[in-house]
Amino acid sequence: MDKKNNNRKAQKRKHRIIGTVIKVNGRTIGQVVNDTFVKDITNRHMLTTPPAIANDIQALHDAERAGAVYCEFTNTDTGIIYRAAISKIWDIGKEFDMGWGRQIMLTLSNWTQTRDPEYTEPTDTEPPAYSDPSDTGEIMPLKYRSRAPKGVNFTKGGQMSLFGGE
Repeated sequence: MDKKNNNRKAQKRKHRIIGTVIKVNGRTIGQVVNDTFVKDITNRHMLTTPPAIANDIQALHDAERAGAVYCEFTNTDTGIIYRAAISKIWDIGKEFDMGWGRQIMLTLSNWTQTRDPEYTEPTDTEPPAYSDPSDTGEIMPLKYRSRAPKGVNFTKGGQMSLFGGE
């Protein structure tokens, strides 16, 4: 099963257009429903250092113009819903640009977190992404190749010339 299809309910919800669509560079990234900017994200969209959620600054401006007061991002990998006021993002968020346009991040501690009631845990019915056909499950000795120059004998017990030896 493809990782994108783990949560089918979230995928169905993602394609249902209810409110004003928010686009960045021609791509639909979310929508404004009532007074909330709604967007589905995955683990790879979250920052790790510091743990935060980032959003495109232009998208937030567009969402506010469409009447949004809150942001609500659903992590489709974990089922966690993150919610914060857009004013809070502007007040304590930090702006940055890593080459994908100006963004603003808000650390996870500043988001209200709840569990999506429609979320279902993915099942592991797929074989591993990589399997070695020669793998018998036995522990094999490590193959080691020395990078020492040929002809150098280290069994004499002496030090190398670098360390004041022969």
